[in-house]
Amino acid sequence: MDYKTIFIVDPIRTERIPLAKFLSEEIFTVMTFVSPNDCFKKSDLICCDLMVFVLRKDKNEVKHLMNVEEKFRQTPLLLLLTEDFPDINLDKIAACGFPNSYKAANKEKAREIMLGLLAEEGLPPRTEVPHPVPITQEVQAAISQETG
Repeated sequence: MDYKTIFIVDPIRTERIPLAKFLSEEIFTVMTFVSPNDCFKKSDLICCDLMVFVLRKDKNEVKHLMNVEEKFRQTPLLLLLTEDFPDINLDKIAACGFPNSYKAANKEKAREIMLGLLAEEGLPPRTEVPHPVPITQEVQAAISQETG
């Protein structure tokens, strides 16, 4: 499975960082932004596989998505609903040039949609990192005696 990149757009830092941690996986690169304009400033450097757009009243509304260039509107768009925006009409979003748009009412649903889009065959097993300091047999024996 190829590595995927997720852009999270949320103007509230105290919400944006925990969301990024919640959605992160070994095979995903998660980047956070304050506005959708920031996502694609250096589009030749990194390509986005999914943009999570957290709706916020007066800060991150659907009208701010209209500043995204046409060529980037094909990127799947996941709208995370908040108390400010309890629901949204996806048909209107599609009419604005975002044909691959989804909505999630909470972080858990956003994670479910994200995994369905980016990891259809499931997540690969986590890589196990060996302990940085090898434990000798003597120490292992001492530990097993204490627990036994």
